[in-house]
Amino acid sequence: MAEDRRSYEQRAEIIAKKLLSKIYALESKALEAKMDAIQNQDKLEEQVQELASQREDLEKKYYDMVNATDEDWQNVSQDFETVINNINSDKQYFYERAQGWLNDMSTRISDLEEKARHSSQEIRESVQQQVSGLREQRERLQKNLVDMQQESGERWKSFRDSLDEGLDSMKTSINKVYKYFNRPKEDTSSES
Repeated sequence: MAEDRRSYEQRAEIIAKKLLSKIYALESKALEAKMDAIQNQDKLEEQVQELASQREDLEKKYYDMVNATDEDWQNVSQDFETVINNINSDKQYFYERAQGWLNDMSTRISDLEEKARHSSQEIRESVQQQVSGLREQRERLQKNLVDMQQESGERWKSFRDSLDEGLDSMKTSINKVYKYFNRPKEDTSSES
């Protein structure tokens, strides 16, 4: 009886430690996601402030132009044109679209992590390495997107081209990892 109890307690300890390890990993991921959400909220607040500043500047320049004297109208209208070019709607549209893609990719990366947690150790290790690379790539793209937002005139378009390439590459990589999970079981066991 004592031997059975000791054997059971040893197995229970192993099971408890494995479960605790999984719980710590999940808790870590949840805290990381929470931190990312807070950072994204800060970025959104910055964007709202920037948009409010742009709106106020545009309203002021428009008011100045409409109320300008004939002598001042040429200079004031040029100031108005400068503000319009700085607010470039194509740039804002691209920014919003790219941010949406990055948010979607974050969701897909989290989904891949969840799928990996419920897979064999071999698959889990392989996918975790790929997911880590995807997270790093996403962070670089996010930084580039923020940098693009700071550019004015035509310079932002070079950022756009680079971001487009990065986003396409990342979509391809994510889809490749998803396909890894959709293969028949005998195929996934032969790759690492």
